[in-house]
Amino acid sequence: MKNDLLCVHVERETLLKALSAEAILAKSGIDLLDAARLISEISEIGGTKNIKTLRRIFSLGREAFSRKRRALSFRAAATEFLSVKSHLRKRTLSDYRQTFAAIFRADPSARDADLRSLERNADFFRALISDAFRTPRQRVKARAVLHAFFSCAVRRGWCASNPVAGVDFPMPREQEIVPLSPEEIDALFAAAEKLSLQECVPAMALMIFAGIRPREIERLSWKCINREERVVSVMPAHSKTGGCRHVSILPRAEEILRNCGVPADESRKICPPNWQRKWKKIRAAAGWTPLGKKWRQDVLRHTFASCHLKFFKNISLLQCEMGHSSAKLLHARYLSMTGITHASAGRFWSGSAAAFPRRSADEIPAAPR
Repeated sequence: MKNDLLCVHVERETLLKALSAEAILAKSGIDLLDAARLISEISEIGGTKNIKTLRRIFSLGREAFSRKRRALSFRAAATEFLSVKSHLRKRTLSDYRQTFAAIFRADPSARDADLRSLERNADFFRALISDAFRTPRQRVKARAVLHAFFSCAVRRGWCASNPVAGVDFPMPREQEIVPLSPEEIDALFAAAEKLSLQECVPAMALMIFAGIRPREIERLSWKCINREERVVSVMPAHSKTGGCRHVSILPRAEEILRNCGVPADESRKICPPNWQRKWKKIRAAAGWTPLGKKWRQDVLRHTFASCHLKFFKNISLLQCEMGHSSAKLLHARYLSMTGITHASAGRFWSGSAAAFPRRSADEIPAAPR
């Protein structure tokens, strides 16, 4: 009799548990067969003994799912994106902010739109970028910023796809930047001497005769110059692209740096205080004024690249010096030979300014090996 009562009790408890489990599954939308498969898979990967571990797994899964389904407005997602990218340089972050500001000015309703509602709307972003930005170069840049933004949004679960991946804008045609002539380069150094701004000469020499970018030169200190190895170390923290490169100090730049001397404190910046104001003053004294010749931002780097290739005839070497991953950009943008002959390129590397006496033809440097 007792055994019969015990069996009835066990069957009753089993039935109640089964009904309870079925009710729970019904609420979750999972049927019994799927539940059995899930239990089988869990058993295969880790067993069912450690209940705490399993609960932790399910808890993490719920958190991930919640993040995946988190609703964010376009503006809120943009703010979080900027926070994620806070390690980037101030100028890069400023470009990102300006891009988002221009987009929200062009279409204020986009600010509060759910990001998921825009994730498959490539036509919307094509039209939005076209309205917010006027020039082809601005549109290509804005498209790159938004592509990076949505790639981050997909990784973080703010949306499921990148709508900007389907948006294309034609690359702007590169305008030729005519290199400076040897006389124009001489005029820059003569202006620095005339204005008693010789403290600017080392930075000028490295921009002209080593092809260092204007923004990079502002980040370099004297300890980046290795006189024994005759190289300038452009570290990732200094580089525009975030890569590292060693740029050769060729004889013309070496002579100028030697004449300038080295400060006792090599942690000092190569550019003097108020560099931008002084550099602008030198250019104005040499003839580049609003009413005179127009100064192009990258003209010194273009001059270096063109004279380097014309004289040394080694594009692989030039690619390393410039820090480019391929020679494609050199061909597309930098190599303008307008007005450059082998003789003028030789004069570029030998020097002719009064402050830095011209070398004889025998002293023109040979191509680096």
